[in-house]
Amino acid sequence: MGKIRSVQLLEECKIAVELENGSSFVYDLNPRLSAIRFAPLANQEFFQSGRLVEGDCIRWSDSLILYSHEMLDGMKR
Repeated sequence: MGKIRSVQLLEECKIAVELENGSSFVYDLNPRLSAIRFAPLANQEFFQSGRLVEGDCIRWSDSLILYSHEMLDGMKR
């Protein structure tokens, strides 16, 4: 699985992801906002505070992290 080169946090809780191998996709986080884990991301200002960490995850806080494998697994469904 490739590492993430860059992310761009878009409007409406969507994330544009570019992998190191040149592939890219847009991950829609909206379906996951009903889960307690991701509910805080419904706040657009908080959502925009996320940062890419070591090409492996997006971190909003110490307890709110979205890993690359979660996004890629979600894209397979």
